[in-house]
Amino acid sequence: MIQVGETLLTRSELPENPVVLEVRGEDGRHHTVVTERLRGGKVRMTCTCADSAAGGWCRHRIELLCLRYDALLERTEELEFHFEDLVMGTPLADLADEVDMALSDYGQALEALERKRPAAIENGTLRAIAALADDLADAARQLDRALDRFRQRLAGAPM
Repeated sequence: MIQVGETLLTRSELPENPVVLEVRGEDGRHHTVVTERLRGGKVRMTCTCADSAAGGWCRHRIELLCLRYDALLERTEELEFHFEDLVMGTPLADLADEVDMALSDYGQALEALERKRPAAIENGTLRAIAALADDLADAARQLDRALDRFRQRLAGAPM
């Protein structure tokens, strides 16, 4: 919810609800993300991409909730303002930040494992690989938990 001083904007005070955004996916296809503020500060957010349909979440929604607009087909200050009115300060936006950090940690752990993987088994290399694999496993568990909470919030399940 948006805070104006100490007051939160209600749904009736929002200038635009829902907000419809068109994004370009990594594959070049265009997808529609619809974001709507519901009662109690809840946010409903859908995306037409295949990842969203298959996994219950997608990077398009994470990117938008983290206020990164690079994939928008039509980027205007007014559209961004209306979107931010809907999502800033909501539990869904907070969870998106958590997923974003977990995705980053997972990617870094995966890259570290791939970068330091030895060509041959030598003294000490197995311990080093095991430590990197442990880091990757921890990052994967964190990401899995963050995505579970994010999907539950998107589905409207109580947390």
